[in-house]
Amino acid sequence: MDNSVLQELRSILPESEPSSMESTWDELRSRIAVLDDRLWEGRVKWPLVERWLNNFDGRSGKSQDVERLHALYLLAQFLYYGSTEIRVLLRALFRDMFLIPTIQEIRRSNGGTRDIPLISEKLKECLQTTRFLGVGNPSESGVHLLYYFRQENHLSKSVFLDSAQIINIYNNSGSIATNLSDPAIRKYVFLDDVCGSGETAVKYSKGILAQIHAIDPDIEVYYYAIFGTSSGMKRVRDESRYGNNSGAVVDLDATYKCLSDQSRYLRVVPDGIDKDCLRDLAHHYGQLVAPGNSGGFEDGQLLMGFHHNTPDNTLPIIWRDPENGSPVPWTPIFKRYPKFL
Repeated sequence: MDNSVLQELRSILPESEPSSMESTWDELRSRIAVLDDRLWEGRVKWPLVERWLNNFDGRSGKSQDVERLHALYLLAQFLYYGSTEIRVLLRALFRDMFLIPTIQEIRRSNGGTRDIPLISEKLKECLQTTRFLGVGNPSESGVHLLYYFRQENHLSKSVFLDSAQIINIYNNSGSIATNLSDPAIRKYVFLDDVCGSGETAVKYSKGILAQIHAIDPDIEVYYYAIFGTSSGMKRVRDESRYGNNSGAVVDLDATYKCLSDQSRYLRVVPDGIDKDCLRDLAHHYGQLVAPGNSGGFEDGQLLMGFHHNTPDNTLPIIWRDPENGSPVPWTPIFKRYPKFL
């Protein structure tokens, strides 16, 4: 069809009829307003969205309008878990990862008993010899979750411990020696919010867990996360002392890698959204703000965040800023609180 015919067709179309890009923009803006009102705890009002969109200024080689439409689409797919959802998931973690398996083991060890008083007594004994801990130091998110975990599961403060309290260091005839502060404790359960690459759990295993097992190799150690990528959890099972005593409430399979060929976010996209353009945009600006990690730490490519923080496995265009090491100015949409290592 020659240009003169196209121009004639355009001239007779109603001026008020929106283009596909304009229609998609309006739909995405409405979706984000609803998400902010109902799920995002009012954290992402439109003025903040506009400041974030201003980061996308044509540096990828596309027009600003195209860049910002694709950025808005990514934002509209963001999974946010507020304090209410996290509390519910912490109840599920205790029930599914600890309580039910413990009760099943008690029943097996007692001839398949259905004696409720007996099961209750044995469960009480098990809790007395178990301690729940967070992964990391007391200022990090794994430890932060323990307060809500205790509240939601109606647990005594006595079953919680800081990792520094596990091992006792003392002077033995002029040399340094160690022992377990409480040899009666037979299980240590470490909790985390998200297992992305698995690196944190593996590193932790090589530290405190190695020390525990050097003293008593029969001590049982467990690692439970609220969210865990399939690859990250496999790494924990294969490379850490937790082994198969590891699990996550929510399994983040390969479809949660938002820029991959398997991405659940790219299966069906609205008019005006191009999959290759979206990938190019995320990687181009991701490389600017996080050189070498355009897809997030260990190329996690996640699109998720929590009430208490945003994981570094999430796309850096979502959370990165100069405070988090961005070499260029950047306004985040969901802030991440750095560790200042």
